[in-house]
Formats: sequence, structure tokens, C-alpha cells
Amino acid sequence: MSLKSIAPGIVLALLAVAAPAMASDYQLLFLLQLLMMIALAQSWNLISGMTGYVSLGHTAFFGVGAYAGALLLQWGFPWWLAIFKGAGIALLVAAPLGVLTLRLRGPYFAIAMLGLNEIGRLVATLWVDLTQGGDGIPLSPARLPTLLQNYYTMLTLAVLATSLIAWVRYNRLGLELRAIREDEEAAEMVGVNTTRNKVIAFALSAVIPGAAGAVYAFYTSYIDPVSVFAPALNIQMIVMVLLGGSGTVWGPVIGAVLVRTLHELTWAQFPALHLALLGVLIVAIVLFLPKGILSLAPWRRRVRPDRAPGSP
Repeated sequence: MSLKSIAPGIVLALLAVAAPAMASDYQLLFLLQLLMMIALAQSWNLISGMTGYVSLGHTAFFGVGAYAGALLLQWGFPWWLAIFKGAGIALLVAAPLGVLTLRLRGPYFAIAMLGLNEIGRLVATLWVDLTQGGDGIPLSPARLPTLLQNYYTMLTLAVLATSLIAWVRYNRLGLELRAIREDEEAAEMVGVNTTRNKVIAFALSAVIPGAAGAVYAFYTSYIDPVSVFAPALNIQMIVMVLLGGSGTVWGPVIGAVLVRTLHELTWAQFPALHLALLGVLIVAIVLFLPKGILSLAPWRRRVRPDRAPGSP
């Protein structure tokens, strides 16, 4: 990967680092939420964009991370360690689940993941002794990180998630994942260990929402099963990735910026409209822009001799 290809990312990261010096608390909170959506979109992109295994329940790992972070904070762990442990618990949950669910293909995997998210929500609701059930978990402001600390933590997650996608895409693992997406049986015939690669991608994709869920719990200072296991959050991940360009490095970033800005402009005045707009966006993308906005970029239309059409 050349310096030219990563230069835009370096510029954006530097601007994001400097943003708190110029932004109000409201603007900083908006940027924090935008960075969270970039991280979540990249996590969905890693498993679904790269392999073609559409996950309708990726929010489950976000919920696991949120509850893990909140409970660990209550038990006396420092907030930064609670984030690491939240990500680790999400990884421990995802690895064996990946071995089981990734044997399924197509709609069966998607439905299994949707069921996983519902199981997570029900466990959080019914395990009252641990999670306080539907009442949720309020967090003491005295032990929480500041808004600025949450912002820079989420910025770090977004940068790491995007860097992970870039590393995977330009690595042998990314080549094999794309081979699985195009034709899994053919990939197996040429010696690709499809099961191992899918489980690795699935487990790595769970770490990011696990950490993001913990940060979400800290900056909202309250979580409940409905908010952290929300299917609408998974829909936003899907729309962002498809809108920008599935399986690409910068597509989810572009999609997150556009969708989050649209959400911010519409939700306050039209509470129900922003959800309807997501549905309209999905239909429009599938019909008119199936390869995402990045497919319109003039440099992607050039076919270089060492790359197949459609590759970056």
C-alpha cells in the first residue's frame, strides 16, 4: 500500500485530533458518535464486506462490550482497562460462535446472527441479578472518563478499525477472504482454508464493537438491553458499508459520514423519518449503486495490468 493511498487517512486523522480545540461540546459529541459508527461499519465490513457472509446480528458484540464495560467499571476496574476487557470478552464470545455459525451460508447465517442478537437482549433483560434487567445500569459520573477522553478513545478505535481493514485487504488473508466471497467452493478447491479464515475475520470483527460498546456505555453513563442490542444499529452498519463500498477501505468511512450527517439533520425534527430514510437508502443502493459510491471514482474505473476489474 503506497503513501499516496493512505495520505487522505493521515490528513483526516490529524484533523480529528485537532477538532476538540475548535468544537463545542455538542459538535464533539456528534464527532464521537460519527467515529463510533465508522468503527462499527468497518467491523461489519470485515466479516460481511470481505467474505460476503451478511451479519444481521453484529450488534450483539456491541451489547456484550457495553455490558462488560459497565459492569467492570462498577466492580472497580479503571475505565481504560474495562474497554480492553470488553473487547476481549466479545472476542471470547465470537470465536466459538464463529466455528458454529459460519458453517451456515447465505440467509441461514444471517438469521442465526439475528437470533444471536435477540438472545443477547433476552439474557440482559432476564438476568436481573447481574444486569438489573430492563431497568438498565446507571454509571456513577465520578468514575467515568471525560467527554474528551471518550472522544480520543473512540478516535483511536476508528483509526485502528480502518487500519485493520487496510492491512487485511492488502494481505494474503484479504485475498483469500475475497476468494471466499466470490466462490467459496472454488476457493476450497485451490487450497484456501475457508473455515479458518472466516473464523479469524469473524473474531476480529467482534473486537471492534466490543470496545466501542464499552466506550458508548461510558459517554452515555447508562445502558439498557433495548439501546445496546438495537437491530436498527446493525441496519445502520449495513447501509454505511453498502453506500460507501462493500469490501473497500474508505467506503465505510464515506458511508458513515453521509448517513450520520443525514441522521443528525433529520432525527430531531422528524423522529420517525430518519428510520424510513434508511430503508429508502437500502433500496436505492441495491437498485442504482450496488458497488457503492467509491465505484464512481474515476481512478477506480482504470484497470491496471496487475489488478482485476473492481479491485482498488
